[in-house]
Amino acid sequence: MALGYKDLLRQVDSLSESFPTLGSRLSQAAKELQSSGIPPSDSLVEELTAYGKNFAIARNQALELGKSLGSPSNPVSLQDIRDVVQAVATAQSNAETRQKALDILDRVLAIVHREQNNFPPLEPVRDKASELYRTINNPKATQLHPDAIALVEEKHPFSALLTLVEQGENLDDSRWVSLEEIVSASFGKQLVVAISRGKLTLTAIAATPNLPVASQSVEPERSLSLPLTLPQVTAEALPEVIIIPSTVAVANKPITVDPDITILESPASGTPIHEVIVVPSVNVNQPLQNVQGQHIVFGQTPSSEGSQPPATVGLKVLAHIQSVGDRTFAAQEYAGSRGKGLRLEGFQINIDPAIPGLSIQYMAHVEGVGDTPWVNEGELAGFRGKSKRIEGFAIRLAGPQAGNYEVFYTAHIQNIGDTEVTSNGKYCGTRGKSLRIEGIKVWVEPSKTAVAVKPQPPATVGLKVLAHIQSVGDRTFKAQEDAGSRGKGLRLEGFQINIDPAIPGLSIQYMAHVEGVGDTAWINEGDLAGFRGKSKRIEGFAIRLAGPEASKYDVFYTAHIQNIGDTPPVANGQYCGTRGKSLRVESMKVWVLAKN
Repeated sequence: MALGYKDLLRQVDSLSESFPTLGSRLSQAAKELQSSGIPPSDSLVEELTAYGKNFAIARNQALELGKSLGSPSNPVSLQDIRDVVQAVATAQSNAETRQKALDILDRVLAIVHREQNNFPPLEPVRDKASELYRTINNPKATQLHPDAIALVEEKHPFSALLTLVEQGENLDDSRWVSLEEIVSASFGKQLVVAISRGKLTLTAIAATPNLPVASQSVEPERSLSLPLTLPQVTAEALPEVIIIPSTVAVANKPITVDPDITILESPASGTPIHEVIVVPSVNVNQPLQNVQGQHIVFGQTPSSEGSQPPATVGLKVLAHIQSVGDRTFAAQEYAGSRGKGLRLEGFQINIDPAIPGLSIQYMAHVEGVGDTPWVNEGELAGFRGKSKRIEGFAIRLAGPQAGNYEVFYTAHIQNIGDTEVTSNGKYCGTRGKSLRIEGIKVWVEPSKTAVAVKPQPPATVGLKVLAHIQSVGDRTFKAQEDAGSRGKGLRLEGFQINIDPAIPGLSIQYMAHVEGVGDTAWINEGDLAGFRGKSKRIEGFAIRLAGPEASKYDVFYTAHIQNIGDTPPVANGQYCGTRGKSLRVESMKVWVLAKN
């Protein structure tokens, strides 16, 4: 609609200001016409005509707006038009509040324990959040649920829970105590203990989080573009450079160490570290060393002739169960419930550990939705918080290695029981009978006709990059995504990287230069470089690959640095950032590619 209710309301206000004066003049003109036969002036007639046209336009627009209310209206006066506009404004405001409340509940449902997949104190939280989500999202409701208003106004226990999880380290003591009392009373003391120990976080959600804007001004970003070459991984000292390389070396600088911090080693023990603002790409004649042989899978020795598929394939099957929530199972384990009348509402499957060249896909027939598209490995088929049963499903394998394996699956169905074993993309379940699936069992075996295949490294490597951002907390990003913030003046305080899905024989390591600490040691995949709760900026970092498969890949990374902007890409253990300049890294971007 071209015209919104706010614009129409302004038109109604304008007409309301003009009609009393116009009415008085018309009344006087009517008296003169009746007593003396004097006709109304031309200007008065023109004003009356213009008023009539404007009133008709406003009325037609009110009729159009009124259609959104689902009830017919026929405004005949300015007050009638105003009533329609205010009703539309109320409906729109309620819709916005409802959506904001649902978004908050989505974040509550995204809270997970860092170390336990199934953390019991979180289950009643998820159940209550799911139930409230359904209630607020009820399309038949005529009034806005009061809990929706409380959520948006941050007066609800769920709001207190989110504030503690997302902003706990930045709260003052009195605010923390107040929120802790609310959460403890609503969800239990054990949940508060987990929050206070930093055990709870939010998984990545579809919407990109809005980062708070810092009060300080930020200089315009400058984009640097330099040619990229792949350097040899080396522990030799780096030259001092300010965009242009220099050969001048400087002595080590003493590092002031916080006594509470135990990470004190340098990346290369005993090797001097030189001052660097940005490390440029360099031409290297000597190639990186290669490791002979192919992927080592399940303990097999490398073979130039190829390798046989593993005898068994590990799976991780997540089942989202009515009134229970998420539960994780292994291959050939029954994923769901029996004899409890609980519907399976969603599932996702991962090959674990990953097998290069092999992935799994699946679809589901969902109550009120029908068949979903085929879903890729690690994504949810079905829904959380929608109370919709899965009535059937199918699973298939994909990728260059798919021909060497077969996938099998069965289901336990309401009023039917266990189905026969189904395989390789065939449908398992019912359609149009309103019968719930209560559990599934899935397993993958090598095909009897499997052919030895020479494995190739994946062309791209998936990464999960966790960034701990000032005033925001933990956020998770993927390969080649900006992990951090831009234009907000917020420092990156820590990061950790995982190869996801894992690639046998390949791991990633990284180090960071931290304010007041200096260079950390090289840190293994999945551990945090930097700190939570110390308010210390990261000023630079380096990343390298490790393991028998490392020579088949290159790791690249860039940084967005205060007052500098984007650095050029560097690779394979080169330092990226500054030392001794007190300049914060605000975001980083990391990706891994297979060598040609």
